[in-house]
Amino acid sequence: MLGYTNRIARVNLSIGKVSIEETPGWLIDTFIGGKGFVYGILSREVKPGTNPLSSDNKIVIAAGALAGLAPASAKTIVGAVSPLSNLIHDTSVGEWFSYMLRGAGFDALIIEGASNEPVYLWVNKGKVEIRDASRIWGMTTREATRAVREETNRAASVMVIGPAGENLVKISNIMVEGERAGGRGGLGAVFGSKKLKAIAAHGVPDIKVADPDGFLKAALDIYRRFQTSPNTSESREFGTTNGLMYSGSIGTAPAFNYGRPRLEEELARKLTGAHFKEIGLEVNFPQKPIKIIGALCPIKCSRWFRIPGEEDYVKPEYETLGLIGSATGVFDERYFLKANRLANDLGLDAIGVGNVIGWAMELYEKGLLTREDTGNVELRFGNGEALVKMIEDIAYQRGLGKVLAQGVADAAELLGKGAEYAVHFKKIALPAWYPNGPLRGLVISYLTADVGGSHLRGWPQMHDPDTPLKNTVESMINDRDRKVVMDAMGLCVFNPYSVDDMVKLYNLATGKNINGEYALRVSTRIDTIARIWHILLGYVDVWSQVPRKMIVDEQGPKFKREEIEEAVKEFYRLRGWDPETGLPTHEYLKQLGIDWMIPYRDEAERVLRQYAPQK
Repeated sequence: MLGYTNRIARVNLSIGKVSIEETPGWLIDTFIGGKGFVYGILSREVKPGTNPLSSDNKIVIAAGALAGLAPASAKTIVGAVSPLSNLIHDTSVGEWFSYMLRGAGFDALIIEGASNEPVYLWVNKGKVEIRDASRIWGMTTREATRAVREETNRAASVMVIGPAGENLVKISNIMVEGERAGGRGGLGAVFGSKKLKAIAAHGVPDIKVADPDGFLKAALDIYRRFQTSPNTSESREFGTTNGLMYSGSIGTAPAFNYGRPRLEEELARKLTGAHFKEIGLEVNFPQKPIKIIGALCPIKCSRWFRIPGEEDYVKPEYETLGLIGSATGVFDERYFLKANRLANDLGLDAIGVGNVIGWAMELYEKGLLTREDTGNVELRFGNGEALVKMIEDIAYQRGLGKVLAQGVADAAELLGKGAEYAVHFKKIALPAWYPNGPLRGLVISYLTADVGGSHLRGWPQMHDPDTPLKNTVESMINDRDRKVVMDAMGLCVFNPYSVDDMVKLYNLATGKNINGEYALRVSTRIDTIARIWHILLGYVDVWSQVPRKMIVDEQGPKFKREEIEEAVKEFYRLRGWDPETGLPTHEYLKQLGIDWMIPYRDEAERVLRQYAPQK
């Protein structure tokens, strides 16, 4: 198939075997690439209910269909069953890994089994080697990145976990080049459970395309358009670092554990790139042995800032500013930047760790946690020293950190208190976009998303807060579908690709003649697979999944059960499922080309029959 390497490497860590397989035609035709490959492979090869930290779980690492070819084709999609939600979970991570993976000769890697000793993978020149990682086990993400490059190639792209992943922290992440995070779902712990410290890849893609001249012309036109578009001007200057002023102004900020979604501009501005630049902290691409611009990116949104009092730097994003910063009430740049750097180095999901620490701070202030519980730490909002200490304690599972390391939902269950202040969907911490005000309808995205609480699964159009939730669903689905196509192609969502742009490039690369409807169908397949998994894993009553804060807080959206259930049924209807149960028919699964889901669908129907919601 033109446009692909047509090879997948399957690595069995239990027996130390690597086998090379042809990329299946059904996988390309049905799922295109990237995120689609993750769901296509995992839904066929891993059963619902699989223990996420067992050798039965699998990791799929997939390049997008346009990786190494198109502008902003920097995204690698990594997926496995999540130790937080127990659902199939995929995370998108930038930099050059997908480019290098395709350059090394592979569309995807499938990692199964588990090693008894620490290992890393070296992917190069059409081969995958399993190498000893004993020397680098215990290193931070940046230390391990440098060490792996010394043993492989100084220009290699390195995907790595930190101590948090090694210690099976459920909110641990994966890092690429030590700086870009694949943050959600606790996939760092899945790597750690397999004793897989890192994967290094190197190579320049040599992918044959159907129309080289036509593809080059179209790609250059898109690159120049994005490079000069008014829609990308803010990202080109500040990246995402000014987002808190915007979210605070419209009432969607996560400040103080989502307790102050409308945040005054003076306070919000303290955690922005504009402020950091004014006080002299911005630096221009420090001389570090890492790449800091996503592959073939026309926007180049990375912004680096010096950590006050240290000879070190960090690249914050809006989500880290929102969660590690505002959700914990830490608006002092000294502590925020240090905490951001520490979370990256230890391999912790910034959203998950900021969410759970902000929650613990609220419990402390309400008297539900004491100094005895915290190890004599004054765990109040705004305490930067406490923030830094708790990040370390979570990564190494020490003291209260051992509880918080489980993520906010399980932490509340372990403590037996505080669940009413925990903000998550399907045990995935809410990101820095509270579904409130003109984004009130975002709650339906969170409730129906394949993975749970993610801000990258579709946004409704901005709307009046009094708009019925049901009326926001269609625009959310449209945005979700477009973003899934971007994830299947391996493209960064901060570049304003239209579906027509993506289809044109894909056809020029592959020689196919697909249309937009064909591409968007990948999203329907993924949502349908996810819906069946949701039921089988017990995520049935949608109302019980709405965080209590969103129901009772005066500054919040104050959702009502009837409007939530009505909107979710509208989502089911628009997806082509039974509007009452959310189940697809056998015929529908066959039409989608995912008939292997039929037995699971029937099992889900039996679960629903046994379920009696508590009204």
